[in-house]
Amino acid sequence: MTGLLETYRVVDLTDGYGALASRVFAELGAEVLRIEFGGSGSGSGRRRSPVAVDGTSLHHAYRNAGKEILLLDGVDGAGNDVVERALAGADVVFVSGDRPRLPGTLEELGERHPHLVIVSLTPFGLTGPAAGWTATELVAQAMGGVVYRSGVPELPPVSAPGSFAEDVGALTGAMAAVIALYQGRPTGCGQVIDLSSVLALAQCTDMSLPLWSLFRMDQQRSGAGLYPLFECTDGLARIVLPMKPADWKALIVWLGSPPEWSGAGWDEPMLGTDERELVLERLARRFAAATREEITADGEAAGVRVTPVLTPSEILSNDHVIERETFSSFDLGALGTGEFMAGFFGVDGSRVAVAGPARLVLEIPDWEPRPAPDPLVDSGRPLEGVRVLEIGSGVAAPEAGRIFAEWGAEVIKLETHAHPDFQRMVMGGEMNPAFATVNRGKLSFGAELATTDGRDLVRALLPHVDVIFENNATGVLERLGLGWDEITSINPRIVLVDSQLYGNRGPWALRKGYGPSARAVGGLTWMWAHGPDDPRGVQTIHPDHLAGRLCALGAVAGMLRRDRTGRGSRIDVAQFEAVVGLLGDQLLAESLERGAAVPVGNVSAEHVPWNLYRCADENGVESWLALCATDDRQWLDICRIAGDRLVVEEHWSKAATRVRERVAIDEAVADWLRTCDAGTMEASLQAVGVGAGRALHPRLQATHPHFVARGYPVHLEQDGSGPLLVEGPCFTGSGFGEPLCNPAPEIGQHSGEICRRILGLGNPAIAVLTEVGALDSGKSGA
Repeated sequence: MTGLLETYRVVDLTDGYGALASRVFAELGAEVLRIEFGGSGSGSGRRRSPVAVDGTSLHHAYRNAGKEILLLDGVDGAGNDVVERALAGADVVFVSGDRPRLPGTLEELGERHPHLVIVSLTPFGLTGPAAGWTATELVAQAMGGVVYRSGVPELPPVSAPGSFAEDVGALTGAMAAVIALYQGRPTGCGQVIDLSSVLALAQCTDMSLPLWSLFRMDQQRSGAGLYPLFECTDGLARIVLPMKPADWKALIVWLGSPPEWSGAGWDEPMLGTDERELVLERLARRFAAATREEITADGEAAGVRVTPVLTPSEILSNDHVIERETFSSFDLGALGTGEFMAGFFGVDGSRVAVAGPARLVLEIPDWEPRPAPDPLVDSGRPLEGVRVLEIGSGVAAPEAGRIFAEWGAEVIKLETHAHPDFQRMVMGGEMNPAFATVNRGKLSFGAELATTDGRDLVRALLPHVDVIFENNATGVLERLGLGWDEITSINPRIVLVDSQLYGNRGPWALRKGYGPSARAVGGLTWMWAHGPDDPRGVQTIHPDHLAGRLCALGAVAGMLRRDRTGRGSRIDVAQFEAVVGLLGDQLLAESLERGAAVPVGNVSAEHVPWNLYRCADENGVESWLALCATDDRQWLDICRIAGDRLVVEEHWSKAATRVRERVAIDEAVADWLRTCDAGTMEASLQAVGVGAGRALHPRLQATHPHFVARGYPVHLEQDGSGPLLVEGPCFTGSGFGEPLCNPAPEIGQHSGEICRRILGLGNPAIAVLTEVGALDSGKSGA
């Protein structure tokens, strides 16, 4: 099998932050050289937790699998020449900031190597008021909007496990890099990409900014919310509460259709509040009497979306995971055999994976320098000229389509009034902020797939299409006569990207679910808690948006291979594996030592204070501050800022003592901050280099100076909803231009235009197709 990126060369100059980006290139076949400075291999990135019993950083081991690593004492003289020669032959370089251990800035680096795509991965980006701020993973998650409503109301908000913000940023950076490579094909030109992982995470959390901009409601944490968890006889299982009236009816039937469940509240499309509580009570009893597998299989048979909550050890031994080859077993010497998450993609029915652990080399590869580019060709936005057909609903496939539309592609969304995108309908009517933000900038084509003529319209469109995104249940396209074999018989150059909960192959491939379902089976639900015995509950729809970015990344990589080989690809993005990939180091630790992967909440094993602390409420809304001290100097800076408001013990000046007395220090810091303004403390602490950040919700993100300066809140006039704030870009490209942000379409709004402009049909033929129900031309009837 030809790797999607096998002709590309990548240099990783990160200090460890964002190293997952270049690993994805290695998974897809690129040759990746990581250069580390310090000579002994003890440099930054090799000390990060989790660590094995011998002190090996599993954070480093997981994110650098598949790479060659060259150790240099430093960059000066000969070392500088080595790096420059490697960059002369590379296509992409990833760096952690504006100075990649080389003379000059990134722009000057680009001038020396104009063919090179240079990707800077930092928490805040290279511009904006917070560009120089100190960030930790907890600070990034807090400011990215993940933390403020995660957890149960009885406990403080709880951050996601692992390097959640860093890795979301890294995967988004990998996506930006392949888009830049695609744009550079005609000219050979590189560019500088500046990515903020905080903004990448904000984009990937949910649609909270546009929802807030319309309803002006501050969401609060309330546990699992619409995705409740229930105890079974052998652990937890999740149900996703219905989003459509028909699904509520199916759930009631599954619960036995109690005769007393009748009356006005039961007749409401989404049930009344009291009626929902009765349903939840009966669900708890139903789950309590069954094993997770029994309740999952029973629910699936009835069309009720139930998924087991798997622990790390259960993921590693799961039959579906094993058959999909989600993990690769690698020999780690004295540590034994470790299970490495193999890769985020399947291609043409097979797993694509890293080849093995990182391998030390003594010299750079023998790469021929890349040719000088031709900068005279104006390539426009990077995906101009690409046409996408989107056959999907919800978020994963539509988000991939939105990304393509944002950067210039023509994206045709397939839906009709008979079969609309459910996301469009969840709030009543046919437009709402959640649908609008994911579907902005697209064309709507109302070919009705339930009819023969409607399917023929889609077949007629296929020769004109580059990419298809779909996230229907496994097998749906095949049953419609639009499976991979038929698609490629019409257009062998198409790149088809499937995204299902469990992927398109394996024993559980036919089971259905949503983003919160993926969290449950991918280990994130179990790990996202203050401790192993603490309650769990997070309301975000993650990993839907992240899966959309992986779909977009895979599609562009597929187009790059198509341009080399002349043939398309079928790419499989399993949403649960998007979750597993973010927990790769934790699961590697679990494979080496059973019980090593456990929830730890907001705290750090190495540093204190390191937590979320409640500050003075703002207009009745809780206000929380992430505060992290990484060394003794920062602790002293905290004490100076607090003054006598922070009661401290003299022996707390040493890090080891603070770790031992974590509880007392947390109580003292909490007492100090309880009456402080979070925004004031964020600014004061960052001014002296202490990592601090408010737990931002959409109202604060909409006005935060850094978010505004980076262009994150974008105004959109949306028919059917009115003026909205939607999520702007989390990265800039020096050659990308400005991203497009146009309204989302009405159902069938562009049916006539697509039939005339692309399919060459005349108005009489369009009228006949509309009359027989094969074409939905929307309200305008165009």
